[in-house]
Amino acid sequence: MKKQRVRLKDIAERLNISVATVSRALRNRIEISEELRGKVKALAKEMYYQPNFMASHLRTQKNFSIGVIIPRIIHQYMASIISGILEEANDHHYQVMISVSEHLYEKEVKAIEMFSSGIVDGLLICVSNQTKYISHLEQLSQNNIPFVLFDKDISRIDAPKVVVDDYTGALGAVEHLIEQGYKHIAHLQDNLINHSSQKRLKGYYSALKKHNLQKNPDLVIELASISIEESRKAVEELLRTYPFVDAIFGITDEIAIGAIQAALKLGRKIPEDFGVVGFSNWQISSVVSPSLTTVYQPGTEMGRTATKLLIQRIENPEKFADNFPTKILKTKLLVRESSYRKK
Repeated sequence: MKKQRVRLKDIAERLNISVATVSRALRNRIEISEELRGKVKALAKEMYYQPNFMASHLRTQKNFSIGVIIPRIIHQYMASIISGILEEANDHHYQVMISVSEHLYEKEVKAIEMFSSGIVDGLLICVSNQTKYISHLEQLSQNNIPFVLFDKDISRIDAPKVVVDDYTGALGAVEHLIEQGYKHIAHLQDNLINHSSQKRLKGYYSALKKHNLQKNPDLVIELASISIEESRKAVEELLRTYPFVDAIFGITDEIAIGAIQAALKLGRKIPEDFGVVGFSNWQISSVVSPSLTTVYQPGTEMGRTATKLLIQRIENPEKFADNFPTKILKTKLLVRESSYRKK
């Protein structure tokens, strides 16, 4: 005889509480006490309860699915963000669908169009480096589709955002180079379309001003693409043109690693006469030689925070429809061999 599927009603009867309370507890709703949530989850596990997403969809017209759009997934930072998204979504019994734009604006637009067809309840979006226009994001707002931007900030769109403190992170990175005795610090950046890049550039300039170092626009290099190879070529040209440059602050670890390769190729000693700092704490940054000083970004926390905000908008559309908080997460400088001159 086929065993009957465990229902919310079965759990509710065992605990002498309502079905609605069981449902809220399993979805981590804050109005249910932590103690009761624990009891409900423990019993649900004991009874091998599995959510019936089809029944939930018919009852609530929700898919219990989240769409995630990211530029790339190849390095540790983005992987840690995805991990946080999956953990938080799982806690609330949401499925996750991921689309990769490969930093192409057209792919980002197509992914949003696909997800907007009704297969997901909301979107988490990390825009590409090529995203100059925001009409596709404005369309989401006009169609009342909940979405949250994460990692990269676009100041022209009203939406909840989760970002790191790019300004303070960059300021601390450049100040560290200055404190280590470097005086002619160049900055390698992307195209400055997104707000995060602008914040890091502002932090770079603020550090120079704070320590009375001359601002030289020729030492701010805009790269055509974010890659080790592009950075290596740019830094080789930079050091041949301006041989007095003695340090690089790269907007990402990839750029910083390219800078290390270029400096070593041209005979610079790291960190004795040339320093390098990156941003993000890419997995390879601790194993390259010399190991890379970098600004750590809390990826898992970012993923969890963005997902929590999105689910709040999905489940309480009236309360959170016009609530557009910007959550700013703290960074941390990880000092390694590429910049630390031993006293």
